[in-house]
Amino acid sequence: MPRLQSSTLFIATLLYLAPLSSEVIAGTTHYRWLNERGNPVHSDRPPPKGIDYEVITTGSGLKRVVAAEEGAVPAEATPRVGNEFEQQQVQEKNTVKNPEYCKRATENLETLTSAPRIRLRDEEGQFRFLSNEERETEIAKAEAAIATHCP
Repeated sequence: MPRLQSSTLFIATLLYLAPLSSEVIAGTTHYRWLNERGNPVHSDRPPPKGIDYEVITTGSGLKRVVAAEEGAVPAEATPRVGNEFEQQQVQEKNTVKNPEYCKRATENLETLTSAPRIRLRDEEGQFRFLSNEERETEIAKAEAAIATHCP
């Protein structure tokens, strides 16, 4: 009997939470601004007139910055004719240049491009040679590491 109660409780919980998850999936518009104390505020309604805010659409990842002069007009976050605004990256990539990674990637690239055959140790401790496809993959990885970590 307790097993029946727990499964009933589980199903009831799922039915209760199902409508909440559809809002997340559908993509909604949220507003973000700083209050008079400088604390960030997130809301489903725009702030009062005279406050700078951002319109964020969760489904698309677009963000629109709205000046205080524009007022609390529910702005659209999807670009269309007559709704021109500059798109901004929501998350900026902050990659720290690492000279050690740069040096190692440069050495790897030099070895991969100059040596006729590359031998490495596999999982069982046996030596094997890189195939041409593996070599090309490793060259691409080294070039990506150089682009990321070298000044």
